[in-house]
Amino acid sequence: MMSGFPPVVRAAWVNRPIDEAFHVFTSEIGAWWPLPSHGLFGDASASVAFSDGQLVEQSVDGSEAIWGKVLAWEPSVRLVFTWHPGGDGEEASEVEVVFEADGAGTRVVIEHRGWETFGEAGVARRLGYVGPNAWGYVLDFFADAAEVRPDAVDVTELAGVYETFFAEAELGGFGPAPDGEWNAEQVVAHVALNDAAMLGVCQALVHQNEARFENHVCQDLDVLASFIAANHDLAGLITAGQNMAQLVLASLRRLSPDQRQNEVHCCLLHNGETMVDRLLPWESVAVATQASMHLPAHIEQLRNLRG
Repeated sequence: MMSGFPPVVRAAWVNRPIDEAFHVFTSEIGAWWPLPSHGLFGDASASVAFSDGQLVEQSVDGSEAIWGKVLAWEPSVRLVFTWHPGGDGEEASEVEVVFEADGAGTRVVIEHRGWETFGEAGVARRLGYVGPNAWGYVLDFFADAAEVRPDAVDVTELAGVYETFFAEAELGGFGPAPDGEWNAEQVVAHVALNDAAMLGVCQALVHQNEARFENHVCQDLDVLASFIAANHDLAGLITAGQNMAQLVLASLRRLSPDQRQNEVHCCLLHNGETMVDRLLPWESVAVATQASMHLPAHIEQLRNLRG
């Protein structure tokens, strides 16, 4: 490595066994990464995930931005990926994350290197990652998410309803939708994008930002069509939806009781009519209503499409 371009190195200790720490960092990254401040879509950002060998951010309308390409994936040991958020990847630095067993927990070390790729601009780029709002800040959110909370909300029932929904979708055998109603692909896409909006609310609550939950985007036919095309077929949509649902469950478990009881302005439409436009405790919407009304309604919708 050229002189003057040392790597940026930051570390955190988390109270999880090494395999669980790797899982939280990778599979649940969309539940803890501080997207409101460290994302490309701002308030419209929903999640970020390792998908198909890339690190990809997604907005509430399903738009995507690639942050990097995975170069090495060694579960419970390390991962390496290129780093070019907002860029095309022609110029990219490199990030390595190493997991080391340390007592009852795990030491996680991030090394950000490859600044020489940018020539003279490498010094300035490196400085952007050494301050208090860079990798150390991100690792604080990871460590927070890795903590097991004794006061976490019980999402067992919600998880079970999600399983029922996706099992119904996987059965297939769907016929065409009646005029004016959604087909199976649109139903699954809607649920996934509704979850994306829920993730945005969870992020806002963690960051103490103003939170607002709206479902008009995830009902927009053009948005649904774009999301369906991006995921190719029903199987791809189911996988995307399952991944999003797992992030919702992880995000809800991360919230404190006060955060869950925070009143969120909810503006919810059904068939073009406003059904809800008021403040509601987030837990009642994201856990109770989701498990008792929203998902069951779409389960029935899928069953009806089977005729």
